[in-house]
Amino acid sequence: MKKMVKGLSLVLVCSLVAGITVPVSAAKKMKLNSKKITLKVGQKKKLEVKNTAKKVKWSIKSGKKYISLSGKKKTSVVVKAKKQGKAVVLAKIGNKKLTCQVTIKKADTKKPTVPTTAPTATVTPAVPTLTPAGTLTPAPSASPTETPAATPEVTETPEPEEPLEPGEFRYEGLDRAWIEKNIDPSKPVVAMTFDDGPGANGKDFVDYGLRIQQALKDVGAHATFFYIGGNIVKSEECRQEVQQALDWGFEIANHSYDYDSLDKASAEQIIEKLEKTDAILKEMSGYSSFLFRAPNVAYGDTMFEVIDAPIIDVSNWSHDYQDSVTKDQIVKNVKAARDGDIINMHSTYEKTAEAVPEILAYFQEKGIQVVSVSELFAIRGKKLMKGEKISRCD
Repeated sequence: MKKMVKGLSLVLVCSLVAGITVPVSAAKKMKLNSKKITLKVGQKKKLEVKNTAKKVKWSIKSGKKYISLSGKKKTSVVVKAKKQGKAVVLAKIGNKKLTCQVTIKKADTKKPTVPTTAPTATVTPAVPTLTPAGTLTPAPSASPTETPAATPEVTETPEPEEPLEPGEFRYEGLDRAWIEKNIDPSKPVVAMTFDDGPGANGKDFVDYGLRIQQALKDVGAHATFFYIGGNIVKSEECRQEVQQALDWGFEIANHSYDYDSLDKASAEQIIEKLEKTDAILKEMSGYSSFLFRAPNVAYGDTMFEVIDAPIIDVSNWSHDYQDSVTKDQIVKNVKAARDGDIINMHSTYEKTAEAVPEILAYFQEKGIQVVSVSELFAIRGKKLMKGEKISRCD
């Protein structure tokens, strides 16, 4: 009987143990403490990845000239705002990627403080002198010495950007300080543009676009690169080409998502392709809008009805896309550019990459300055309007 009771007790205990369930809390999702932050120049902000014990690899995905990273720790970093603009910070934990968009605004400027109190006087106590007769002669009263008031420091207030007119476009990456430092508005200016990148027309990645960027950087010139969204996402190398363009101060713009002409496309097709490419460019730059050029420079009425961006045409054709056109012919064609022209080239041909240094050397010799489309219009004080077809800056 005792053995039976013991056996039943053992069964009961096992049943109770088996029935106990230990609650397991669901693993918390890794996340940044902030997905978007706004700083003023000079301010700092700590970013931290929550719910992870793994080491985080921090980097600036775009906008390296606007922010810096310091104080990197296992899961945190300090972001410092250097210059007005936009940037994206990347946190990589294994295969997981998290991003934070950073908007940097101008620092507050303090008005000079003028002291209102009267200057303080320093009085030297009088010391009596002893005369030969032994009588004390009081010393003359000391005159108060005025301490001059400190000259207040005056901080120069930068001129604010003019508000946008209805329908006006302004590239958020436009660097007016670069223009002021490097451009003489009294001299001729042309905008150089490159289509169809990154990479090379659906083929394996080639470095033609990178070579063109290097040639521009070597002489302190800028340009606008009209990128195809579908090319950007093909490989990390393609993304790096776009990232380098951003880091070096070149303008990035929308050239649709693929090479198909849009002149006969429906409104829905046009909007879909532009929005897909815009989304990629936004994610990389943090900017909200971009210039547009149609694939194959082919335009239709529907495009002007639905596209909410300036539509950039051409006034100087390199004709580099034609198989029969050689490097020397490309150079000759572009040398014909006049002040205010928008030059069309492609970053997908080796002959173009070979022609660009020679073209830039010629422009330097002639005193012709090479900039992006947005810079050209800013230099000339002209506005870029959404929905308008623009071929040059008069």
